[in-house]
Amino acid sequence: MIDEKPERPILAGWIATWGKRNLAYTVFVILLIPLANLLEASGPKGPDAGGGIMLGLIVWGLVSLVFFLVNAILLIIALVKERSAMKPFIACLLPGIVIAATLIAEELWRP
Repeated sequence: MIDEKPERPILAGWIATWGKRNLAYTVFVILLIPLANLLEASGPKGPDAGGGIMLGLIVWGLVSLVFFLVNAILLIIALVKERSAMKPFIACLLPGIVIAATLIAEELWRP
């Protein structure tokens, strides 16, 4: 009888490869977009509009800055200790990917 490793479910394998903190950041960004729009819809109209979107951008910027710095440190530690650096590397790229995706979406949806 041969000892075989049981296969992980596809979702569990993807989460293990992607990383829990990267998944949490992705969910944070996905949830922040409708929450900022909801704040914008409930806020003032006219020339005072835009506060909900700005709050969303400020929160995203602060969280992304901390997320990037922590993961940059973890990336350096992983490289120095010769460990796998894939998860912190992906995490360092995520804020830039969000910015690039936003700019691309803006260009595609421009009338």
